[in-house]
Amino acid sequence: MKRSLLLILFTLSACESNQQQVSIAFNVEFNGQPIRCDSESPVALTDLRFFIHDLELTGADGTVVPTRLKRDSAWQNGAVAFIDLENGQGGCDDGTPESNARVIASVSSDSDLAGLQGLRFTLGVPFELNHSNLLEAAPPLDDAAMHWHWRSGYKFLRAGVETDNDSFWFHLGSTACQGTTGNISGCDSPNRPIVELAGFNPQTDSVVIDIGRLFDAVDLEDGERSDCSSGPTEQSCPPVLATLGLGPEASTIADGVFAARPRQATVSQ
Repeated sequence: MKRSLLLILFTLSACESNQQQVSIAFNVEFNGQPIRCDSESPVALTDLRFFIHDLELTGADGTVVPTRLKRDSAWQNGAVAFIDLENGQGGCDDGTPESNARVIASVSSDSDLAGLQGLRFTLGVPFELNHSNLLEAAPPLDDAAMHWHWRSGYKFLRAGVETDNDSFWFHLGSTACQGTTGNISGCDSPNRPIVELAGFNPQTDSVVIDIGRLFDAVDLEDGERSDCSSGPTEQSCPPVLATLGLGPEASTIADGVFAARPRQATVSQ
């Protein structure tokens, strides 16, 4: 038994030694301008939290570089990473003081990091994890604020903004699911958009989510506070879902909701 354990530890150590770490930074803008929880008028952030999975990096020739999410005690479990760009201050008083603006992954030590030229990931939680029991989940899937109890799954994305007399928030998740928590057979609207950024290098670029583009069809000057919970029959939902490439009004997610920006051009929370 002792010999087998030593062999396992040696194998794991060897695997780790053949890997190099990659840090992928995330940030938020509103129509190309920095936005924070404590931003002054006209628009302030009220929430921005989301899960990602199936992360891939690509080389200059388009070849996929095998990429693995690192495990930690709070933000990544090896399958899913959680990005939290709010800090519980100002307009984000429904949030938490803890935040996380990066994903840590590993690639082969033979990979040319300077030659990486693309990023691809899926927004959300994989089906096999999405409908499990929240009370038995480990971080980052143990956050009750990110769980949609009445839809038997997770909120893949929470996003919101406010002005002096208006606001809008958006919760993205799978809808029209059949079954109960732990026994879901499928969902008519999985709502897991795929984000693909060409020309992205993790050493020099950040992933920016432009919440202004996400809410492009939302009127923040009508004085009516509104929201969307991913329901296809909610009047406010189809235009917002469309910016993520979802629903009958979908265009393409490459329209600017997510973009690659040089790191020095972004402003962190």
